[in-house]
Amino acid sequence: MMSWDLELFHRINAGCASPVLDYLMPAVSAIDAWIPFLILIGIIAAVRGGKRVRIMLLCAGVAIGLADGVVCKSLKSVVGRVRPRDAMAGVIIRDLAPGKPALTRLFKKPVTKVSSAPEDKDARGKSFPSSHTANMFALATVLALFFRGWGIVAFTVATLIAFSRVYVGSHWPSDIPPSMAIGVLLGWAVVRVTSLLMEKYKSHR
Repeated sequence: MMSWDLELFHRINAGCASPVLDYLMPAVSAIDAWIPFLILIGIIAAVRGGKRVRIMLLCAGVAIGLADGVVCKSLKSVVGRVRPRDAMAGVIIRDLAPGKPALTRLFKKPVTKVSSAPEDKDARGKSFPSSHTANMFALATVLALFFRGWGIVAFTVATLIAFSRVYVGSHWPSDIPPSMAIGVLLGWAVVRVTSLLMEKYKSHR
């Protein structure tokens, strides 16, 4: 572990602690709790939006699928980096309280505890890369390439989520920049390939 990475982690995980962030950051990180809202927004956009919106939604779905199910999953398996909360004692672990459906977790008091020393120092983990970060930056990139104004909003949210992953003890700071890059590159590549395929289709009509 690099000294700057460890120091920055402690500055964010413990040094930035506040009651507001202790609720906000776990809520932001709990993607499963926001899925109903995201699905509803997607359906409304697909129904009320035009062809451009539907193509954007398709590109976003493909980009997130590649980021989460292919690239991040593969890298996590190969790298095996242990999450901070599982690697050492003293990490402040923040999460929303359990609840079903997941949406109800947003209305419960967050749970905070401190990690203990790991039992197995040779254990492998899933810290690198951050799927949350890669997925959100893939989405933000696609959105920005179609609708610049909404893209700025999406990148702001994606950055907040990336920060939250360190704050809640799930990722090291050094996990974040590569994860952001994965999302941006995949988002750009999917939109670029889609544009080329559409141009080729039009030329053959």
